[in-house]
Amino acid sequence: MRLSVSCDGCRPPLPPEPQPDRPSPWCAENPIEALPSSTIIAACETYRKKFPVANFLHYPSLIAELSSNPASVDPVFVAALLSLCARFMTDERLEAAETYAEYARTQLARRAFEAPSLYLAQSLVMITFYEWGSGRPYKAWMYSGMATYMIQSLLKTADDSMENNPQDFHASQTQYEQLVRTYWCCFAQDCELSSGARQHFALSFRQISVPLPTSDRDFNFGRLSSHRLMPSDMSKDSPLSRNLTIDYGLTIVTRGFDIFVRILRFANESRRGRTLTFPQDPSSPRVVWQRLKEELDEWRFLQDVTVRYPATTAQAHVALGYGELFAYINLVYFMSILFLFRDQFLSSLKPHFDLLHDLQGLSNVDESQAIRHLFEAAQNIGGILSALEVSGAPVITPYSGFSVFVAAHINMYGTVSPQRYPGGIERAEEEKKANLSYLERLSKYWPVGHNWWRTVQEANRFYEIARNNQTHVRDGAGHLTIAGTLDEYGDIRSVRPRQEVSQQVLQRENMPVAMRGRNNHQAVGSDSRHPGTAPMDAVPLSESHELEVEMLQWPFIDESWSLGFDTGFDTAWPSLGVGP
Repeated sequence: MRLSVSCDGCRPPLPPEPQPDRPSPWCAENPIEALPSSTIIAACETYRKKFPVANFLHYPSLIAELSSNPASVDPVFVAALLSLCARFMTDERLEAAETYAEYARTQLARRAFEAPSLYLAQSLVMITFYEWGSGRPYKAWMYSGMATYMIQSLLKTADDSMENNPQDFHASQTQYEQLVRTYWCCFAQDCELSSGARQHFALSFRQISVPLPTSDRDFNFGRLSSHRLMPSDMSKDSPLSRNLTIDYGLTIVTRGFDIFVRILRFANESRRGRTLTFPQDPSSPRVVWQRLKEELDEWRFLQDVTVRYPATTAQAHVALGYGELFAYINLVYFMSILFLFRDQFLSSLKPHFDLLHDLQGLSNVDESQAIRHLFEAAQNIGGILSALEVSGAPVITPYSGFSVFVAAHINMYGTVSPQRYPGGIERAEEEKKANLSYLERLSKYWPVGHNWWRTVQEANRFYEIARNNQTHVRDGAGHLTIAGTLDEYGDIRSVRPRQEVSQQVLQRENMPVAMRGRNNHQAVGSDSRHPGTAPMDAVPLSESHELEVEMLQWPFIDESWSLGFDTGFDTAWPSLGVGP
């Protein structure tokens, strides 16, 4: 009997496609003129809460300026601000976000090549976030580059001025700190836009000579910091960077993004397949993995315990107005853990017996520990966002959406391997539903989220169908070829497994069922309980373990994976043996 899942009724309902905002004709020249200062001040407060990674605004001086003389604030800056914040505000006087974005684009295109200014640089940073959330990564990349070079020019001018007139530095301390913060926001943004892609980073953390941001307290009160942290100070060997509190949140999250983006790039290169190297080679995957893990552990060590979730609750930081920033710091950490141990578990799509051998030799972390790290990271991602939601401080940004997108696939894997998932299949299903609901809600705010929501819906159907057909895999009838990669934020590009791996798979598929286990046993010569694996008494493997290992190669699947929903399960995946 042919199993078909091509019926339209089986498809999950999709949220309505976000309709492109169209600017209103009446405000095409200057959509800011008709807005009262109270609305713009409310937008500043929204920005402070919703976009903590771009916390470069000096609110005391900005709000004072808006209150006394709104016309003195560059309308391009205000338009860029509203392009991000209007979606979260209920003021009926506000136009669609695209109205403000279009005005900002037009003005930036005309003025970007004139004399640089702090307002223009910050406007470029904000319009970058807008384009990114709208699903236009190339435009975002270009605006980000313009912002980076403009702020570098402004910093050089400021540094030259301080050298020539050091006595004037204290008077301009607040403005200089805004330059510094905007520079590091550009750095974090560069990391986010580079996530997993093959582009070279525009900036390198270790080589930067710009001081790190001061504490929020010193910044807001306009005080000269007693000491300035430099990038080289972000080490456990430096006493200056110990026990960093949320007051240094921008510094913490910036360094975190630097580590995260390199972990993600490493994981994606690992998935594509690399040239074999000796374990002692500095470029060896083992050595690189260990170095990244040490950097991540050091970064976490530098944070005060009050910054670490779940040791500290999200509600405590919501009470202080830092809930969203607290979430970002921990999302970056758990996403780094997730991709680091995912790479360790999958290890370039190696056969399972090679994989377990590598895991034992790598930092003494076995397979069960890697799985535990993955599950706990996914649960903490959902946990911290849920805690902020119920506390009235929800985080709805593209990065949080990406985090939930990946965590949802972990939940799906938990439904395939419930005996390993903390809380079992009930908790895995509950957390999966919560994450799917979050992505549906996010897609109403950010167009880029619509693709993530649709992908997890289709992937969820795939996992459920594959789970229901595990018996066919246990009979030795097939091998799921699931592969893929994440190349950049919001962009999914699929690749097939390496040629040699594909050939091994094809050879195994063409081999008689009775010979498959024997062939593996001869090749490895080990455990009769689990042919094809090295003996590992400490790591119990279920009879459906092959399916589980391959299902963990989420969240991006070989380009043919979704064909089964239209052509029938056995047509798209004949190796599963579910045909007539």
